[in-house]
Amino acid sequence: MVGVSLILLSNLLFFSEDMLSISISGVVLTTCIICYLIRHHYPTASVMILTAVILAAMIYQRLASPTTTTSLSIVLIVGFIISVMLKGGLLWLMHALTIIILNTVFISNLKDPVTAAITYSILYFILTYATGILKLNYDKMHQHLINNNIELHQKAEKIAAQNEELLDTQDNLRKLNMNLEKIVNERTRKIQTQNEILIKYSYTNAHHLRGPVARLLGLASIYHLERQADPDFFISKMVDQAHEIDSVVKQINVELASNNVGLS
Repeated sequence: MVGVSLILLSNLLFFSEDMLSISISGVVLTTCIICYLIRHHYPTASVMILTAVILAAMIYQRLASPTTTTSLSIVLIVGFIISVMLKGGLLWLMHALTIIILNTVFISNLKDPVTAAITYSILYFILTYATGILKLNYDKMHQHLINNNIELHQKAEKIAAQNEELLDTQDNLRKLNMNLEKIVNERTRKIQTQNEILIKYSYTNAHHLRGPVARLLGLASIYHLERQADPDFFISKMVDQAHEIDSVVKQINVELASNNVGLS
């Protein structure tokens, strides 16, 4: 667009009487602007419109002014654009149309059309072939970069998934450790409580057991000291003390069981 704008401006300033060139430059500039605006949504159509309008304008200029020297350069530029921007069937179709136009309209008024056709065709072929090879290499490199980007993206996704899995595992381990720590603390508190209960009852009930035991020992000592002791009396008293001891032991077991303290 900048190039066509400069050409149009120079025609207006220096060749204002050449209305044909001014009109053609205006048409080409308008087409460039339209194709520029639609290039993202319709890339192939924009190239087709631009090259078709340029070729039509150059054909009209060539027929209207056979002595013009810009037609060939414009055709070569169009061939370059076709090689760069189009692919597949459209590429070969536009090249064929351009070759036909080049070998008919643009050399129709030359003195030696055969030599001109051969020269222009070879020149067009060299330009478009070289451009096509460069475009092919560019496409290969571009596709290679796309494949590498896809592979890197897949690896990044895989690494992200592994990282997320590791984070989940770490979170599960953290929760498990917290749960284990809680269980250990609870069991430790339970054992401490049971130990305190055992110490308390062992200390308290020792006094309850000491009385009957002391009385048993006292009865045994008195029995041995008295020469005419009544065995039935002493045995009855000893049995009473034994029952009292048994009662105290049962009470201790009941109290320990009520506090979930096990004895082994």
